Amino acid sequence: MTSLSVRLARWIGVGLGSLGVITSGAIASGRVPTARYASGESVDLALIIQEWKGKHPEIPVFACVCAQPSCNLTAAWPFRRFNEYQFTVMLGPFNAMSTENQGFNCHDIVSGRSPSRVLAGDISDPTEPGMDITPPGDPEGLAQIEVRQNGTHLRGRWRDSTVDIDVRDWNINLIDGVDCSTLTIADEQVMNARRVVGEPSIDLYTERIAVAVELDYCALTTQSAVFIIDPQPGGYALYRAQVPGDRPLPDEFSSYPLSSIAAVDYWGGNLMIRQFDASGTEALVVFSPGDHPAGDYAGCLTLAVGESPSLCPAEP
Repeated sequence: MTSLSVRLARWIGVGLGSLGVITSGAIASGRVPTARYASGESVDLALIIQEWKGKHPEIPVFACVCAQPSCNLTAAWPFRRFNEYQFTVMLGPFNAMSTENQGFNCHDIVSGRSPSRVLAGDISDPTEPGMDITPPGDPEGLAQIEVRQNGTHLRGRWRDSTVDIDVRDWNINLIDGVDCSTLTIADEQVMNARRVVGEPSIDLYTERIAVAVELDYCALTTQSAVFIIDPQPGGYALYRAQVPGDRPLPDEFSSYPLSSIAAVDYWGGNLMIRQFDASGTEALVVFSPGDHPAGDYAGCLTLAVGESPSLCPAEP
């Protein structure tokens, strides 16, 4: 490894401070994805994640999304500006915290933990079953949700009421999904949820609840969706996270399918959906706050590339 590569790896992995300043011109002489990215080249962030996992498997990688109209990282790696909802990645909690100071929201791509939680030594899974996921404050007035009966039911508590939900009553109009009865692609098909996947996530700003569900499984393909519960007195309104695709969606009840969902989480008001497939491809899909309670599709980050080229949605 050249001295430049050593300096680059140490600077990105250890943090900002004691190793001096590396210019974008110096980094551009390298050929690794991190160097190409820093020189202004368009690089798949999955290649950078792969590079870091190979060189520094013990150091967590953070996905960072710009959470303001513009984010300036021109003074340090990767030496570029970002628009709102654009992704980048950072190696190590110190770099991720420094990036957050420039207007980003960063979380560990494996555990979902923020940089400060990683530095504090919090090793718990924020979506671990049995954890208290009630937002801070008066628990009597805030939404709570519990997964029951092997994922087929939910019990919600909000606004002085208890609401029992059978998620198998939820449906979505799936566009270009697999029809498991014929093993063909269907232009449209209405599908019901089979069970909840993982743990729901509560938006601390709105108390809306994101719930990932499995719709169907066949031919090594899982089809999933994310529903949004908007708590109401004595009940709830239900919305669908609308994943875009090659064609415009016909209505608010429709979406292109997601693959297997590893986790859903609200980060600073943004809904993050981590999905993967049987080939090892992984992606992080983000929905930003908008006029629609489910939010607006804002972007996608490929985390790992398997045999599938990408799980990120196409846009019409």
